[in-house]
This record gives sequence, C-alpha cells and structure tokens, in this order.
Amino acid sequence: MSILVACCCLALAPAPGTATKSEVDSQTDPDAVPDEPVPQGQPKAEPKVEPKAESESESESESDDPQQKKWWKRSPDEEPGAKRRKFLVGVEGLIAQAPPLRPRIIDLDPRFLGRFVALGGFGLFGRYRPVPLIGVEAGVRSASLRYADRDSDGVTSQDNVLADVGVLMYVARGEVAQFAFDAGIGGMWGRIAYEPASGENGTQTYGSGLVRVGADAEFLVKRIAFTLSVRMLGVFTDPARAKASGALFEGTRLELREAPVPRTQTWLVGSAGIAYRF
Repeated sequence: MSILVACCCLALAPAPGTATKSEVDSQTDPDAVPDEPVPQGQPKAEPKVEPKAESESESESESDDPQQKKWWKRSPDEEPGAKRRKFLVGVEGLIAQAPPLRPRIIDLDPRFLGRFVALGGFGLFGRYRPVPLIGVEAGVRSASLRYADRDSDGVTSQDNVLADVGVLMYVARGEVAQFAFDAGIGGMWGRIAYEPASGENGTQTYGSGLVRVGADAEFLVKRIAFTLSVRMLGVFTDPARAKASGALFEGTRLELREAPVPRTQTWLVGSAGIAYRF
C-alpha cells in the first residue's frame, strides 16, 4: 500500500524545470503587477476621467470651427426656421467715368477735356432675395456734369438718368459681410443743354440702352446695411435719333443735330450707399 501511495504522489508533482501559468505570465511581462484580490460584494473600481474646463472646450470649438469667425459666421437669416429679411431699400452716391462730349454745334477745346470725364450723382435702389444665394435688384440713378468755357461765360450741361434691373449672386454670406456678383440690363435718358455766351440756347435729348456687370458688397448692422458697388456699363446710342430744340439749332444741318456721343461707350461706375432691411 505504501508503495502505491508514493507512486501517485510522484505522478501528480510537476516535472523539474517547468513553471506554472502565473510564473509564465510574470516572466513574459516584467512590468505586470499581480492583481490584488477583490473583496466579495464590492464592484471593481473604474478609472477616473477628469472633465475639461469649460473655457478650454469653448476655445477649442471656436478655433476648430471656421464659422465661428466674426466676419464669416453663418448669417442668422439662414438658420433653419429663422425669419429672413428679404427686402432692402436704400440710397447711394455715385461717381462715373465716361467719354467726354464731342459737340459740333459749338466748339469745346479738346486740350481741356482729356480721354475721360467724371460725372457725379445719386440713386435709389431696392433688392429682393427670395433665397439666400440669389437676389434681384432694380434702381434709378442720375449722373451729371458741367462743361465751362474758360474764355467766355458759356456753359454746357450733361445730365443722364439710368434705370436698370439685374440679378445678384451672393458668393459669400457672412453675419457681417456679404459679397455678390451682378449683371443686368436697362436704359438711359440723356439731356445736353447748351448755354453759350451769345445767348442762343439749345437742348438735345436722346436715349440709350445699356448692359452691366459688376461686384457688390454689403456690410450688415442689424437692420441697416452699408453697400459698395463697382460696375462696368456698356452703353449703346443712335446719335441720329436725338431730338434738338432751341434757337441754337434753328436752320442747322442734320449732322449738327445729332447727339455728340459715340455709338458705343464704356462707363465705369462706383457707388456707396446705406439701406434699410426688412
């Protein structure tokens, strides 16, 4: 019997040179820390995660989101469910660069005219934006200039009234600044009044068609908008269709009664204004 018990003990004992599972784990991972026994009935503790400070989270969100920039933050009018201000009505002052008059009925010294002259005026305009990307504009504007003779008291006046309609495409729409490209068509009425020193006055009137392209900017302050525009106008005129009246044109030839403007002109118009949004 003693011999049988001794054989069983030798069979159950580990062989020399072998290691247990816990010893193998400790040898393969030298940094491993043996697990401490968890008392019965107590849950295992979870690692704590410290929340970020509110100021740090706000600064990170503002730096990561480009729409948080003041000038390019999304306009409140475009928020879902927001009541948008679709209409804008305003006034503006303008300055226009145009070719000078070349009248035949009187003599203007070309040495003092140059290739271009500057006309000044003002205008009224209104805009309607059915959607944030597209707007429609209609406006009436005036531009005037006076030619004075240095050698006498003669004065020649040029007055123009422009009316046009156009479409604007807003390529950048921020909370403060918005930019758009525009194009349109319209017409222009012109009047030239001659008041020479001789006292024989005369007047010419004519009509023109125009097309325009340009760029616009709006700077929004709640319900008020400040506008800037730069536009190129192509003006088409038939000089022979001008109407002449007055003592200066009595008994003159037909070519002298034609409007003293080119058949095609290019105007460069810049304007600045203020408008009310509703």
